[in-house]
Amino acid sequence: MQITYQHANPREGKESTVLRFEGLIPDQTVAVLIDAGSGVVVDDLLDRSAGEYLTAVCLTHAHLDHYESLGRVIRDGAPILATPSTASILEDVLAAGKEYYDITETDTVLERLEACSSWTRLVEGLHVHPVPAGHAPGACGFLFAVRDDDVYRTVLATGDFTRRGAAGYPGLPTDLPVDVLVLTGATNSSFETEATEIVESITERVLAGAPVLACTSALTGVQIAYWLGHYFDQIDEHVPIRLAGHVANVYDQLGYEVPSVKSVPVFDDPTQFVANGALAIAGPEVPVGGSSARLFEQLRTDANAFVLQVTGGGSEPVTAGQCTTTASVFSNHPTREVVDEVVAAYDPVHVVVVHQHNEAADCFKDHYDSYVWATDDTDEYCLFDRTGWQGPPWVSERTVRRVEANTDTTGHLLDGISESTFPVPTVGRTPSVDLSEEGLHLDGLDERFQQTEPVVDTSTSSHTRSDTTSQDDSNETADERSPGLADIERRLDAIETRLRADEFEARVVDARDGVTLLRLDEEIDGVSHGDRVTLSLSLGDR
Repeated sequence: MQITYQHANPREGKESTVLRFEGLIPDQTVAVLIDAGSGVVVDDLLDRSAGEYLTAVCLTHAHLDHYESLGRVIRDGAPILATPSTASILEDVLAAGKEYYDITETDTVLERLEACSSWTRLVEGLHVHPVPAGHAPGACGFLFAVRDDDVYRTVLATGDFTRRGAAGYPGLPTDLPVDVLVLTGATNSSFETEATEIVESITERVLAGAPVLACTSALTGVQIAYWLGHYFDQIDEHVPIRLAGHVANVYDQLGYEVPSVKSVPVFDDPTQFVANGALAIAGPEVPVGGSSARLFEQLRTDANAFVLQVTGGGSEPVTAGQCTTTASVFSNHPTREVVDEVVAAYDPVHVVVVHQHNEAADCFKDHYDSYVWATDDTDEYCLFDRTGWQGPPWVSERTVRRVEANTDTTGHLLDGISESTFPVPTVGRTPSVDLSEEGLHLDGLDERFQQTEPVVDTSTSSHTRSDTTSQDDSNETADERSPGLADIERRLDAIETRLRADEFEARVVDARDGVTLLRLDEEIDGVSHGDRVTLSLSLGDR
């Protein structure tokens, strides 16, 4: 029996890999493709004269850089395996992708698609099981178990992964038996900060009463809706969240039911999404087409509106219009420290680095008690043959001794492959909600937005306490208070509107960038957006 690997698109994203298993079928090599990213051409990879045939395609998740070439890799009747969640959304994902990218043969792709949730036999002696991977809703890695006489050898292809959960889906487990680790080396040390800032900026503006539009890809939009719907519920704020078009379709197909979130896959009237104090989420991530463009047109001339473009980092944000526009990068990958912890937990014989090039891949070399492969070509490399595990031909004898001394190379004794003999976690959404486990810094968010118990004061000089701090600052001077709020005490008197005899309570909101907003606790009859009002503030002792 022999196991080899080959990069399928090293000059593109390098996220696609061919695993070959020889010796399972007479006169035929079993070839499995992990993901079909940009530039994958199966006919250039497989040698028909040597009996190589595509046995299966394993799709880790429904991001473009992993499915873009699916229609061009279909060969030999091979099934396309994906988690039930990814399988449920793929038709809509491919249809949406065709509007902007060269997505082909979608009907055939869907015919070959098979939902995989447990141990699945590819050929006699080779089984595969999806494992949770965090990163995005429905994402997975694939664990292969291949029989070698009376033992099993295992290969784990992580796909894009995090140890964090993603919109209720759990992160990558580290208690799996792994001989070969095909490791996505993409990292991001600032994701948790960036994710928290996305939630914070949207929450600031929407609680201030502004109409807010978040432009995102579909899976990112679902994840942001999950975060914000549950966070608003936790802080007892009712904020309507409306999902439009493709984002709404994916949300529905994944079966989410998040507080205050409403999905509208098809709509004629875009004005239903852009109310003051409401959040709309639509794609694509830059509003130059699709649902997000239609909604952006409703807000373009609204100086009170806030438009956040959440991109993967490769798009140029739109800046035109009178509304406030900004952009954030959403790249859900682990830190390098977490990657190292994952490798240490698995303690594999081999680590094959994918989804990184050149120096970014080389930095993994000589870092683990494993053979590390950081190649950038399309050559085929042997990992295991009838003589045992094979290290890279360029490693020193010292490295060979270190790997053999520190890793378990004996294989796994199993009486067949089943859920009972070889239990593996399944890829499914958990009913509990833990936003901090998904990377949000809740302490900082709660300090800024958590409401304190209201104080009732019926005197004519009553005023409303700001939610920007909970400590008693009655002894502070004006210079010691937060910039932008020093001239407005914690409690406001009445707001003089056109109905001058009425009093209204409002909350002070620091919108940053020198902007302080007052959010009314109730609507004022006869006042429309854009009207000018005169405020009369009753200030406390200074």
